[in-house]
Amino acid sequence: MTDYQRREPVFNVPAVVIVVLLVLLAFHAMRELAGPFWDHKLMTYLALYPYRLGPDGSDEPGGGLVGVTSLATHALLHGDWLHLLLNSAWLLAFGSLIARRTSAAGFLGLFIACAVAGGLAYVAINGYAKIYVIGASGAVSGLMGAAFRIIFVLPHGGLAVLQHHPQVVPRMPLGMALSHRQTVLASAFWIVANLLFGLASSSIAGGGGIAWEAHLGGFIAGFLLFGAFDRGRAMNDTNHV
Repeated sequence: MTDYQRREPVFNVPAVVIVVLLVLLAFHAMRELAGPFWDHKLMTYLALYPYRLGPDGSDEPGGGLVGVTSLATHALLHGDWLHLLLNSAWLLAFGSLIARRTSAAGFLGLFIACAVAGGLAYVAINGYAKIYVIGASGAVSGLMGAAFRIIFVLPHGGLAVLQHHPQVVPRMPLGMALSHRQTVLASAFWIVANLLFGLASSSIAGGGGIAWEAHLGGFIAGFLLFGAFDRGRAMNDTNHV
């Protein structure tokens, strides 16, 4: 029996992923239980409010500093339990995969970088809008983007290797990933689906709904930056194809 075939616990989630999940749960519980006053405070100082980043944003509570920090902290808040549950499910799936290939600090660094990229993408497309943007979707989408650099290149053992030993799966160099047929098609599908679903939800919600811009910004950041955080094998360091 090879190492890839040995049985492992069904629930084998890296500690850093559990910590992130607990932090997200704690912040949402605070919003739910602390009352309107503290909920308003959390939204004011943690949610991304693009207007803060504009020329008149310094007049808002917390000033420009909160505008900058909120590019990351908006990932701590969620609109409701369903929003949190969906992001948590995706975080478990893709976060567990990526966390096994990075250090805990590296995982958090990538998670935050993708959240910031998602926030910047939202501001770049919508300008200094007076609207609150919350949720870890951009960061989680970034973890998916990172995963796309490895999930389409599996050594002998296939999905079992990916599930239990993802660190041995070779990472495609960025240039190869950008020309790899399966990776490009999967990425294009995710981007187009996000655009269509996000725009449709915004239309139905009258301008609210899913921040698809943050999803795409996070995804692109994770796809591009994964190599800087990954401690697994690069394609040219392995005989697997």
